[in-house]
Amino acid sequence: MNFKSYIFLLGYICIVSLDLLFGNLNFQEYRLLTKPLIVISLMIYFVLKGKRLQKKIFLFTILALFFSLIGDFLLLFEGRTPSIFLLGLLSFLLAHISYSIVFIRQRKIKFTNEYWVMITALVSCGIGLFLVVRKNLGEFMIPVIVYIIVILIMAITALNRMGTVSRKSYALVFLGVFFFIISDSTLAINKFSFPVPMAHFWIMGTYATSQYLIINGLLTSNEKNYKANNGSGNL
Repeated sequence: MNFKSYIFLLGYICIVSLDLLFGNLNFQEYRLLTKPLIVISLMIYFVLKGKRLQKKIFLFTILALFFSLIGDFLLLFEGRTPSIFLLGLLSFLLAHISYSIVFIRQRKIKFTNEYWVMITALVSCGIGLFLVVRKNLGEFMIPVIVYIIVILIMAITALNRMGTVSRKSYALVFLGVFFFIISDSTLAINKFSFPVPMAHFWIMGTYATSQYLIINGLLTSNEKNYKANNGSGNL
């Protein structure tokens, strides 16, 4: 990381910390600014640093952030009507699909024992989450099932990047996806199953971490030292 990246990280931590504080104090009017700023800041950061990425990877990453931004804004008003929560769910569904397309363009599948262990673990987590929340889903049954399937696809496509990008890029993206799953799972359990202590802190903390890790992982996949050893054609 260079000096500018450290400055951005410091500013990003400040924005996220303010949003966590306002959420815990139930200052929702202030979160109209801080919550969207989390993704807006990442979009600006990515646009400035991601120009050397392949065009489609760049564009679909921007789309993923854009849909995340729409979802963030909609979920600020989720308590008003069920349709707003459903629209927020749809926005993040599109964000996951966009990220999946990015990861697919960097894929290299190796059917090793470790690969199948990871796939089994991911699918088991998805099934486990569904079993925890299914009793209270009601009209959200089908949307939540589709959402779980899509986020599992995103995780699997992130797993498939191994061998086509640097180890740092692979680790950052996969860890980011892992935090995204934690964030979405906590939100689902808190909404449909039982109240999670400090839910806002865990949901937004893991969400902000996940987005930061994914974006930096994608930017790292374009590092010069990796291209010199493996060729730029992989991207």
